[in-house]
Amino acid sequence: MKPFLFATALLMSTIVGVGMFSLPYAGAQSGFMIAGVFLIILTIIITLLHLFYGEIVSRTKEKHRLVGYADYYLGKKWKSLVTVSVIVGFYGSLLVYIIVGGGFLYDIFSSTSNLPPVLFNLIFFAIGAIVIYFGLRFVSGLDLLMGFFLILIVFLFFILGFKYIDLSNLKTYNWKNIFIPYGVTLYSLAGMSIIPELKEIFAGKNGKLYKKAIILGTVIPGILYFIFILTVMGLTGVNTTPEAINGLVSILGKKVVLMGAIFGFLATITSFFALGLCLKETFRYDFKINKNIAWFLVCFVPLVLFFLGAYNFVTIIILLGSLMGGIEGTAIVLIYSRAKKMGNQIPDYNLGKMTAIRYIMVIFFVLGFIYTLWKVLK
Repeated sequence: MKPFLFATALLMSTIVGVGMFSLPYAGAQSGFMIAGVFLIILTIIITLLHLFYGEIVSRTKEKHRLVGYADYYLGKKWKSLVTVSVIVGFYGSLLVYIIVGGGFLYDIFSSTSNLPPVLFNLIFFAIGAIVIYFGLRFVSGLDLLMGFFLILIVFLFFILGFKYIDLSNLKTYNWKNIFIPYGVTLYSLAGMSIIPELKEIFAGKNGKLYKKAIILGTVIPGILYFIFILTVMGLTGVNTTPEAINGLVSILGKKVVLMGAIFGFLATITSFFALGLCLKETFRYDFKINKNIAWFLVCFVPLVLFFLGAYNFVTIIILLGSLMGGIEGTAIVLIYSRAKKMGNQIPDYNLGKMTAIRYIMVIFFVLGFIYTLWKVLK
């Protein structure tokens, strides 16, 4: 049971990150019901995608990350395409975590310290870089505690705000912005990068628990997101701020800023740990880069990007989510089909061909990617 809890918590803490805080704002642009429908549909789709990837990992003896699987099953062209998407996605996410996670740290200590905000970004970065250097074993010991704490604090947040919720805030619609929640929600649910690590946790152990950990580790964040969107939108409606928390001060007081900041810091730092480790392993396994050089590339490229200036995290998240779905989501579906025929070991579980569902998913991902690019670039 211990590996199952660790694996579930690790996937949860990878998924629940900075994207969560942009969900209420995206929902405020389109309407609560529209955002809720997107959340339900995409939770189902991403759960299936995670299960597809989990089976791919389980069917393949060799250790890879997504880039390596694309090369092995789809060839060099797909490897190049996935490489660009993965690297951009990882670095974009790590950059956003440094920006927003450092901001949460500043909110926590600003009342007792006169240090400049940028120093808290650097402290956040330093904590993440140290943990990434020492590896997964240290992180997995934290994630069980973090996962349960994240669940607890979301429910506490809901309880504190429940009596102030205005149901009329949840009844607004804006059909012109119907697709705004797509990229943000997709990004906020994605945890593909950590799936190979979950398989290592279950090495030589019960494969059925591996599948259950993937399902629970994806669905629980979806439930948490629904509660979070309902609470924040119910309190602030169309006035919801991009980072969700600061707009609640006038309603719930300064204590909510501290609580939200602590939650935000934990959510972002655990995701920074997990994504950084996955990128380091991608460099090691798929590009055969020395572990110390891989660590340096993982940590210091986003730090340089931070100092070059990039602060519109909502736009970055929308683009990253759509990119992830359009390229990486499609690649996983295609790899899954090939792995059924070319896999070189018996998997821990078998989902079946699911041909119709795979086609629907690819169409959904590609259209979402094209639409998002058109909206952002027009």
